[in-house]
Amino acid sequence: MIGSKLGAYEIREEIGKGGMATVYRAHQPTVDRDVAIKVIKNSIKDDTDAVQRFQREARVIARLEHPHILPIYDFDGSHEPPYIVMRFLDGGTLKDVMKHGLLPFSEVTYLIQQVASALDYAHRQGVVHRDIKPSNIMIDREGNAFVSDLGIARITAAGDGPRKGITASGAIIGTPEYMSPEQAMGLNDVDFRADIYSLGVMLFEMLTG
Repeated sequence: MIGSKLGAYEIREEIGKGGMATVYRAHQPTVDRDVAIKVIKNSIKDDTDAVQRFQREARVIARLEHPHILPIYDFDGSHEPPYIVMRFLDGGTLKDVMKHGLLPFSEVTYLIQQVASALDYAHRQGVVHRDIKPSNIMIDREGNAFVSDLGIARITAAGDGPRKGITASGAIIGTPEYMSPEQAMGLNDVDFRADIYSLGVMLFEMLTG
């Protein structure tokens, strides 16, 4: 897709890839800025469940307004392929930062406070991330952290009816190294405590390498 246009956005380079989508750096000429575009993979664009999950991610992010949650700028679920437009951060991920060695304790504290604040806010909105790990924490030029990739987030009961979600009961969702025991067991009532567990694993890794 490099060199092509996606709606009003000019695709410049690939910057990330996951099981469901590829992320590109693109340019938005109307306001002269770079953005990140998450595009669903061609191999699954005809998979109804995958497309629903992708669309759901856009809705979940759009309802979360917090200084340390990566914001969404635009979304087109009817485009072929569907895509989500987000803020572009060129500081890489926390995983990239950690490859350079142990972080100073003060920096670990700073980043964890920001991530914990974002998760606390999301939990109060009834959203459980379920995949907290260093590669899902983006870093900006000033060294601030932003929670990203809510593709498998679960919307729990939060005053608006029963739990909602696409993931089937018994499905194991998440990244094994950071996954809480209840996630590993495929339980259907995973709540905010799963994110706290994953955050603890990430903190341990940041402090010890």
